[in-house]
Amino acid sequence: MKRILFLVNGLGLGNSTRCHAIMQKLAEAGVRSSVATSGNGLWYFRQQADIAGPVELGALHYGTNSEGRISGMRTILSVPDYLATLRANARIIDELVETQRPDAIVTDSTYMRRRGRARDVPLFAVNNADVVHALYQSYSDRPRSTRLQFHAVEEMDFLYHRFVPDVALSPCLAEPPKAAPAPYYRIGPIVRPACKPAAMTGRPSRILVMLSGSKFGSPVHLRRAPAGCRVDIVGRSEPANNNVPPGCRYLGRVLNTPELAADADVLVVNGGFSAVSEAFVMRKPLIVIPVPNHAEQWVNARTICDLGVGMMAREEQIEDAIDAALANLDSYRQAYARLPLAQDGAAQASERILRAIA
Repeated sequence: MKRILFLVNGLGLGNSTRCHAIMQKLAEAGVRSSVATSGNGLWYFRQQADIAGPVELGALHYGTNSEGRISGMRTILSVPDYLATLRANARIIDELVETQRPDAIVTDSTYMRRRGRARDVPLFAVNNADVVHALYQSYSDRPRSTRLQFHAVEEMDFLYHRFVPDVALSPCLAEPPKAAPAPYYRIGPIVRPACKPAAMTGRPSRILVMLSGSKFGSPVHLRRAPAGCRVDIVGRSEPANNNVPPGCRYLGRVLNTPELAADADVLVVNGGFSAVSEAFVMRKPLIVIPVPNHAEQWVNARTICDLGVGMMAREEQIEDAIDAALANLDSYRQAYARLPLAQDGAAQASERILRAIA
């Protein structure tokens, strides 16, 4: 039986959910997957019956300022700590490669050097830094606050994936203006199997607020729900003072969010690519709230605006943004109706990996 080793960054949940979608497609072809991950990835994969116990890796985090926001400068200053984590992870990965002898390695925002036995194993990456690289530079209205993070993190990510993996599987919502440079291989969005497209009609009745589970996720302090609508808030506990407005529910941490999203008329998400991709594939009107100072999240939000299927907002504007999105709901639905259904990026990624290990 063929075997694939997945190395998954666990800062948020998106890396884990999309890698799991690829693993499920590979399993249909008789391929067994194992995973090494960190943080939220450990929480996610420990609850998946089809994946054996994940191996723990050290976590990489962005540097933060005094307000807990992403800081490009603090990220640069944290490089010595990152290198120490990478060295420790390298020892774990070397041992996994030696003991498991995988037929291929797939990384998602986990960085490794090609050495030892891993030199001879095909290395795939799930990464669309080429899309971010192309789109960020094409937008003339990119905010100054994202520039340092773009050059310190996103461009380094782009260069790493130009030169280290054999293939970089690059999911995208819409084809960027520039062709993908080698070894990037563009595919459709990678989403969980439960994310099914559905045309929504009629009067809206449900809003789903599903902001990032990482420490950079936007705070949610709602004072009201729109008239005639229920607002469900995922990933946040009910306020300690029990001051929950009528029509609002705090659901805490949820594993299978597509089941909740299926009945929602509008989704409110941060700008992580996996969350945006799942909503886009399900054809849900979107309010995207990019994490401040984060270039990729801003690009993802800007793309949704360009496609006409949602809007961008700041985290202090959530309630007003919901009102605006509801007022423009017909326009977003019509934009989706004009767009073709998204390609199955998980199937495309699986097919590309299978060709390499056949």
